Amino acid sequence: MASNSRQRSGSSARSTNRRKVVISGSDGPQRRKAPPKPKVDSGRETRPAERSEAARKAAATRREQRERRLRGQRLRARLKVGAVVAVVVLVVVGAVSLYRSSIFAVSSVEVVGNEQLSTDQVLERAAVPADATLLRFPADEVRERLVSDPWISDAVVTRDFPDTMRIRLTERVPAAYVDVGEEAFWLVDLAGFAIARQTPDTTATLVVVRDIEDAALEAGARSESETLLNALRVWQGLSSDLAAQVRAVSAPTVDKTTLITVDDIEILVGSADDIGKKDLIAREILREHAGVVVYVNVRTVDRPTWRGLDE
Repeated sequence: MASNSRQRSGSSARSTNRRKVVISGSDGPQRRKAPPKPKVDSGRETRPAERSEAARKAAATRREQRERRLRGQRLRARLKVGAVVAVVVLVVVGAVSLYRSSIFAVSSVEVVGNEQLSTDQVLERAAVPADATLLRFPADEVRERLVSDPWISDAVVTRDFPDTMRIRLTERVPAAYVDVGEEAFWLVDLAGFAIARQTPDTTATLVVVRDIEDAALEAGARSESETLLNALRVWQGLSSDLAAQVRAVSAPTVDKTTLITVDDIEILVGSADDIGKKDLIAREILREHAGVVVYVNVRTVDRPTWRGLDE
């Protein structure tokens, strides 16, 4: 029987060469930590009081720098404001000096659009100041004086550099003489503005409006008489053919407004409404009954009538 004692002894020999494993755990042995390295002292240790003083000095330095920046910003802002104010003052002073100076003085006045009034009459009415300039320009005052003249409906006053004032007039256009029972008649335009009192001469071509009881005319003012205003609308609405035959308009009332021709034919038209139709009917009657008709009534366009010499 073979013995295995050799194997056991061999096994014992190998076991002595095995590595020893150490398992660390809560119950096992732990490695020892290396002790901390000693700090190298680079100099004298800063004390807490010294650190606090340094912090205060740094804060004071930052505060001073901030205040210095703010003072600089405020100074620059004041300088900018001062510069702007100085520029504005210089501009204002320069403008006032230029305005008061005699630069661009008005040396001539040009009048345009006047027919009824002479240029001298217009200049007298305008009364342009002797010290007027194109900068110190009295346009509103001149215009106000001009339109106060009954002949002037409107006026536009403009500059013409370097030294001219231009006045452009719109004069009222006479449309009729109004006989109010006085020696002189009133000259009026189609809107009823009284322009002036005149005595018609033999060459006058304007129609005469007569028999008006409430004209109440005043130079430069518009009449409020409905009778007169209706008579003027009637005259304005006539055709050139019929108007050439009319020498007067009798208007005691609106309904009784009557045209009187150069042949003394009376044409009752009444209101200015439908004056175009009334004009056409009246001309047809005058043409068809020429030499016979002495009275025509077209006040109602649907029922016109007429009378002859023997009626």
